[in-house]
Amino acid sequence: MTTHDPITRDTDSRYQSCERTDTCPLGVEIYSANEYWVKSASLLHTTPDGTRDLPDSKFTRNYFMSSMRHGTGNAGTDAAPVRGLCQQRDNPLNSSPVQRALFIALDQWATEHRDPPHSRVPKLRDGTLVPPLPQSGMGFPNIPSPFADGPGPLVTYTGLKTTRYHFDYGLNFYETGIATVNPPLFPFTTPSYQDDARNGPIYPSFIPKTDGDGNDIAGVRLADVTVPLATYTGWALRRGAQASDGCEANGQFVPLAKTEADRVKTNDPRPSVEARYKTFADYHGKVRSALEQMVSDRLLLCEDAGFEEARLMQAGVTRGVPPPEGGVLPAVQLLKACSGHKHHHDGDRDEDDDD
Repeated sequence: MTTHDPITRDTDSRYQSCERTDTCPLGVEIYSANEYWVKSASLLHTTPDGTRDLPDSKFTRNYFMSSMRHGTGNAGTDAAPVRGLCQQRDNPLNSSPVQRALFIALDQWATEHRDPPHSRVPKLRDGTLVPPLPQSGMGFPNIPSPFADGPGPLVTYTGLKTTRYHFDYGLNFYETGIATVNPPLFPFTTPSYQDDARNGPIYPSFIPKTDGDGNDIAGVRLADVTVPLATYTGWALRRGAQASDGCEANGQFVPLAKTEADRVKTNDPRPSVEARYKTFADYHGKVRSALEQMVSDRLLLCEDAGFEEARLMQAGVTRGVPPPEGGVLPAVQLLKACSGHKHHHDGDRDEDDDD
């Protein structure tokens, strides 16, 4: 959308040139929670002064993958999340199924003039796009750290995010792209880097508000987030000598306590798996409902739904959901949203999707 930059006093948009020639492409922006913490993604859909939400461009939709790390994790494999250099285990969430669905929606938008799913982003006006501090305002709970050698008894929350400044790279840099002062000029020799006006004018940015589990409220919520077995974040912090510096792209995976006794023992404010899901059927029903909604919203393809259901059933049992009667996971059943769904094979015939 065309916006006014109060710092440079320019008024422009990404599509200004192509709109004049009627050559604008259609596009979807798909990004993770990490992009809000490290790359100021809120500026994709707010005014440059950070005071108002922007409407969608007629050429673009924005999709925020709730609680996702940068890139993709190992959900869907047998590998347990690793810890690496970070204070917590890496975020295993995988947005690939949603990306596949949105690629199809983009194609249908371009070739069939069928509107894609509406944008899913946190917003200033509904309180789901907020500053990272105070912690109480953004919602992240005080979760006990599962690692005894961590920096403290709780999962560390500092509110560390990247700030976008209008740096001084020398005369005419923003017109020519040629830096005559690099690194850019700082008024102070040892400034802080987060929201410190001494570094230059700031483009205000915000992060997604979380629910009581620490999972992001707005955006495209995978079934893992809608029916949680853990807290997933797009931000992370290092441990060791670089403690509390950003562990940037990894994100965090902090599992829920399996039982209420475990929860009470560690003073975890998040309800345990035992308290949330009394039976396997209860958990399984909620998973299927979440997947049904995603398919209905065109954020999951029917051919991916079966794999996701099987993966989530196994994840539930692994992380404390009571096993099904007989100890055998039920066979995956076709979702109602997929009844009558057809897809093409080699362009010459239709087959029912029996995933």
